[in-house]
Amino acid sequence: MTPTQKRAPPAQAGPGRPRSSAAEKAILSAALKLFAERGFHGVGIEQVAEAAGVARTTVYRRWSSKEALISAAIAQYRGASDENVLKKRVSPATILDEVTGAVVEIFAAPDYQKIIARLVGSVPDYPELMSTYRENYLLPRRRLAAAVLEKARAEGLLSSGAEPEILLDLIAGAIMHYMLVQQGNRSKIKLRDYVLRVLHALGLLDTTDRGAQHIVERKRR
Repeated sequence: MTPTQKRAPPAQAGPGRPRSSAAEKAILSAALKLFAERGFHGVGIEQVAEAAGVARTTVYRRWSSKEALISAAIAQYRGASDENVLKKRVSPATILDEVTGAVVEIFAAPDYQKIIARLVGSVPDYPELMSTYRENYLLPRRRLAAAVLEKARAEGLLSSGAEPEILLDLIAGAIMHYMLVQQGNRSKIKLRDYVLRVLHALGLLDTTDRGAQHIVERKRR
């Protein structure tokens, strides 16, 4: 090619298949919908690609396995509102109040209860899915939450014998029991009330005084 010759303009993408971030969003949405409807065993990469309107190679370029794809789909649906709150440089009391609201919004989202039931139910036959989701998405949030509780303990807002990891287990277990085992209305109001009662029972909140939400300040010894 001589200096006076011009390169031909790149071919324009046709309207048929979504690309880049649009393709990724379509893939994750399709994967989540199929997972919620059929469970892990009922989801195939080819089915996801067809539902998303992309080639299978487009899926494989982004996710190396079905476990990685489903984990990413759940994480996208869940969002990062609670994680963003946990990263704030504010008091533990403020974080606890805000993260409660974020968690309620997440768990009250349409189909989230069904998605979590599918995830937990996959453990006996497909343990790698939970392992992948936990390692890449749950643990980073858990480390942030543990750091907040550690700070609260250091400031005397929790007893010196409080164990952040155990507290997180108790909170998570209570919410999972409420969502998956108990029957009845799962409105945002009822879920928030339940979460606050759990935190109060663990000594993390003082819900007296017209429902004010504050970490119980313990006397320093």
